[in-house]
Amino acid sequence: MAMPIFKNLEKLGRTLTRGVLDSLFPRPCIYCGGHRDGGGEFLCTPCLGDIAFIRRPLCEACGMPADVSYEFPLAGFLCGECRKNPHPFDRARSLGTYDTVLKELIHAFKYSPQPGAIADIAGLLERYFASAPEGYTGFYVAPVPLHFRKMRERGFDQSFLIAREVASVLNLPLASGLLSRVRDTGSQTARTRVERSRNIRGAFAVDRPEVVRGKDVLLVDDVFTTGATAGEAARVLKRAGAGRVHVFTLARVVV
Repeated sequence: MAMPIFKNLEKLGRTLTRGVLDSLFPRPCIYCGGHRDGGGEFLCTPCLGDIAFIRRPLCEACGMPADVSYEFPLAGFLCGECRKNPHPFDRARSLGTYDTVLKELIHAFKYSPQPGAIADIAGLLERYFASAPEGYTGFYVAPVPLHFRKMRERGFDQSFLIAREVASVLNLPLASGLLSRVRDTGSQTARTRVERSRNIRGAFAVDRPEVVRGKDVLLVDDVFTTGATAGEAARVLKRAGAGRVHVFTLARVVV
């Protein structure tokens, strides 16, 4: 009972603080440049409303929207890539596509860097999971970790902040110390699918095998591109004895 009360008080405090700051130092929406009256910390109400959630039809394995490349997706649909090269994880879902408003919000969050953008992200997560058909009962929530050099450079771990909000929304335990990133892989942005898979190999290690063994894990990250990073993390977790490994990201690249 104490947790929901604390969360509500925290939200109220943020709302009051934002109202005072906005009146003294008005800041425009980071996407359209308009007023944020009644909106979020970084986005106005119309832009927040423009973020479309990824829903069915989709690939049941990787979560790719099925209507992007397939005209008549059926129940239990798997995209061509998942049929040819199954991922180590059991299922992946993403809140929305990595474009327009959501991409701008993630960029502000990661690269500005603006960790305060988690307030807008938290609201999106609440809306998404309120009507998501997937269940995560019994899962542990774990972020895909940053290497300590990247953490030092950025000053915070965006995946941890997202995972903490996901755990709160789903009322699941947050297990942030399950994995560590033992190798600095650099940026994956300019790499091909094959190069990403090779580059990320051996990048993760399980720090708490006694917690992982037999547990279902919901891995959380910011962006799903090819699934190489989430797949490698899932492979390491399953090798350590994890049960089901599901993946959730804020956004996914759709090509």
